[in-house]
Amino acid sequence: MATEENNVTILAWPKEKLGVEHSFDDEKPCPVKISFVENAPAHVIVHADERDPFHVDMNMNVKARETIPICIKVCEPICVRSDYDIGITVFDRPTAAITVRGQTKIHMCKEEAPSKRLCLNFDGMKTLTFFAEPLNLKGLTFVPLGEGLRLVDYGDPSGKVKLNFRNEGLRIEFNASVHDVRLLVNCYAGKSLDVTAYSGESIVEQQTIEISNQAKEVLIAAAGVTAVAIKGGRGEASLVEVCYEP
Repeated sequence: MATEENNVTILAWPKEKLGVEHSFDDEKPCPVKISFVENAPAHVIVHADERDPFHVDMNMNVKARETIPICIKVCEPICVRSDYDIGITVFDRPTAAITVRGQTKIHMCKEEAPSKRLCLNFDGMKTLTFFAEPLNLKGLTFVPLGEGLRLVDYGDPSGKVKLNFRNEGLRIEFNASVHDVRLLVNCYAGKSLDVTAYSGESIVEQQTIEISNQAKEVLIAAAGVTAVAIKGGRGEASLVEVCYEP
């Protein structure tokens, strides 16, 4: 007979998500063994097809006579091995026994970390402002590769302030390595822009973006990016926004 020390009832679940898994040997369907109590021979036929599949449902209610509240913090998975027999009685005579074995696992569910994506644009800054030297803004440095940078309001998307650069280009330097960089750029001269991503002095990705008289998003999926250079546009291209994950 069980004692009070090992009768455990779960009174409440934590607010955090929990995972409950039940598995059987070799990850196959529940192995069920039916054995007859008497030694008399028996013939069992189990038949199933697509129109009339074989299906078994079993509900089990287990209740302790007394409950003792305890608290368990699921720091590591809790595994419970199942190994029990179910007796079948017909006309008060024990007829068969069903043996079920498996393992139940209770564990904390890992939450996906929220995105730390950071975005920077030039809204609120004064248009026609000219930068002959590198522009430092919110941890990013915008370096002119030509004769400077200028804030403008023309071009797509409308209502946004853009950072216009010469044909020689613009270099965006990050204060630490980042990944999954997204650039929103526009171009109104020529039909393409060249985009190069660097990790230190090494090139990690190069793209030629087909773009003409429109705004377009550029995705750089590389990791460890420390700088991105944009070239082309004959003075009629601008950076609208830059987003990245640190």
